[in-house]
Order: sequence, then C-alpha cells, then structure tokens
Amino acid sequence: MTTRLLARGSAYLAAYVALTLVAGAFGLASGQVQFRISEALLPFACVDPAAVAGFTLGTAVANVFTSSMGPPDWVFGALLTLLATLVMYRVGRRALWRWRPRVVALAAPVVVNAFGVGAELTLILHLPFWVNVGFVGLGEAAVMFTGGLAVMHLIRLHGPAFGLDTSMRRPALSRPQKEGDQRETRQTPR
Repeated sequence: MTTRLLARGSAYLAAYVALTLVAGAFGLASGQVQFRISEALLPFACVDPAAVAGFTLGTAVANVFTSSMGPPDWVFGALLTLLATLVMYRVGRRALWRWRPRVVALAAPVVVNAFGVGAELTLILHLPFWVNVGFVGLGEAAVMFTGGLAVMHLIRLHGPAFGLDTSMRRPALSRPQKEGDQRETRQTPR
C-alpha cells in the first residue's frame, strides 16, 4: 500500500463521516427515512480502490455516531457499503472505456442499501420490511442519481488532476497483421 493510496482512503473516510454527521444533525442519516448526502461521494469507488476502503471504514465510524441500531449497524452497515463499493469498482474498472456503464454502477448502493438496511431495520427495530426497502431505496436513489451523478461528472472532468485514472480509451486489442494489411494494431495502454 502506498502513502498516496492511504492518504486518499483517509480523505474519503473523513469526507464521508463529516457529510454523514451533517445529515445526522437533521435526522436524515439513519432510520427508515435516510438521505445521507455522503453517499453522493460513492462514485469515486468506480475509479479509485482507496475509496472502497475509505467509504467502508467511514460508514462504520459514521454509524457509531448516528445509528439508532447500535453495534450491529456499525458492522453490518459497513459490510453493506463494502459490497456496494466493490460492485461499483468492478463495474467502473470493466467499463473504463465507456461512461454509461459507470452510471449503471450508481444502482449498486441503491439496491444493496435498500434491501440490506431494510432487513436491518426489520430485524432490529421491527419495522415492516417492504416499507423499509421503499423508503431507504428512494432516499438512496435520490442521492445517487442527483449528487452522485454530479460527482461522477466532476470525476470525469477533473479526476486526472487528482491522480485518478478516468481515461475513456478502450483497452487495445492486439491482432497479428498479415503482410500488406494496412490496419493499425492498437497497443495496450500502460
């Protein structure tokens, strides 16, 4: 692990916790109706592996201060974020040459949190499961498809300035050229 990777992960952790505490001050960071503005930062997980660890640990720390469900949410909430960000990273890395599949990656935290947090609320607070799924999913979708899209656009425009690989080039295919073949052979970018 490099110092730069550790520093970026720490920055993601701090930003996630700070924004979650802001939402928590208005009662929107936990419970059945959630509108965590910190979730809008998750698109960084599409292009930066440090974001996966930073957001996972950030969720655990933020839940210590904002969750009404106690220690089970500290662990389970962090595991849900780990799953969502790993899916986002996988989709983001596979879709390196296309932008639209990265937008599809925004659905990962919506689905994971809607069902995962919905189940948590049902098991711990005994609230109705499908109502939980609906409210948590709507709040997460609102954040991801407004703030998350804006953050994704900013990453696309300014990511390289922060050392993030946001290239839109398709990985090159290497094919042997026959004698007299005028087609160019693309080389794999390094």
